[in-house]
Amino acid sequence: MKSFTVILSVLILLIGAVFSVSAAARTHYVRYGDTLWELSIHYYNTPFHWEDILNANPFLEGVEYLQPGSELILPDISGTTITQQAFDSGFSGVYITSGTSSRPILSRLILETAGMVTSDPPDAVSYIIELDVENEEEYSGLASYPGDLVAIDIGRDQGVMIDMVYKIYETGEEVRHPQTGITLGNVIRVAGVCRVIDTSISSSVVLIEHAFLPVITGDFLVPYTSSAPIPVAGSIVVEDIDAYIIAFKNPDLERAYSYDIVYIDRGTDDGLSPGDIFSMFKYGHEVVSPSGATVMTPDLPISELIIVETLQNTSAALITSVSTTDLVCIGDKIELIRKQL
Repeated sequence: MKSFTVILSVLILLIGAVFSVSAAARTHYVRYGDTLWELSIHYYNTPFHWEDILNANPFLEGVEYLQPGSELILPDISGTTITQQAFDSGFSGVYITSGTSSRPILSRLILETAGMVTSDPPDAVSYIIELDVENEEEYSGLASYPGDLVAIDIGRDQGVMIDMVYKIYETGEEVRHPQTGITLGNVIRVAGVCRVIDTSISSSVVLIEHAFLPVITGDFLVPYTSSAPIPVAGSIVVEDIDAYIIAFKNPDLERAYSYDIVYIDRGTDDGLSPGDIFSMFKYGHEVVSPSGATVMTPDLPISELIIVETLQNTSAALITSVSTTDLVCIGDKIELIRKQL
């Protein structure tokens, strides 16, 4: 009897272990930078099961309530197979991570929403012509947000089909060079991502899946494409390439800090490519030593930026660190310190 009890206990433990492994394979611990959209892409090979993940986790009040360290249930979905490999926030490339956080600095979400400063914006395939089409006219707002339906000015005659995905762009303020005053173009910001849910001959209705800015009438659409990986290793030390901060991705900022996107006045014509590293310095000054000698203090790096997207004459850069209370401002000078091989 005793041996039977021991065997039964072992079987129970083994069964429990199996169920534990199974349960672990169907859960995900949230990391910094994770989104339900990216989780759905990774685990189900499509972004459109993000709502299923949301519904399977009642403690989540919405997509914006993901908390690093919390455990998400990944539901079984008919016709899909859950991918079991390690998750990397949907970005299959090399990451830079800060020394004090596990947050992936170069997540796909950051890369795909960097925006740009240009006088030659991406070619629009469509424009948003009406907001909140699901509501009566008197209840329609001046802007739309995730979950809202909006109308666009292309339809089946232009090849639009249900489930097509588009990136929404917004044309922002004109940018002038802080030193020369020359016009460099306008800030083109990524307002969000939308998916077609209904079409007619000449127009369509899209669901706003993500919104990084309020979506407004007149915003333009381009087909969604995934950002390419950015290598960040194997760089070499360089000198004598300076640049200036010309604008911020966030139009409400007066000063920028770590993880903010800024735009600079150098691009591919200057030999820049994604992954190049710039620093901002507190420059040295003359000091009289107690010995009576005049010495020059060293230049001190106070912030670091990595290029995430390049155009001909401008680039978008992510601030990866700031070690001073004097934050990054438009007009600040930065220097290229490391470049890709």
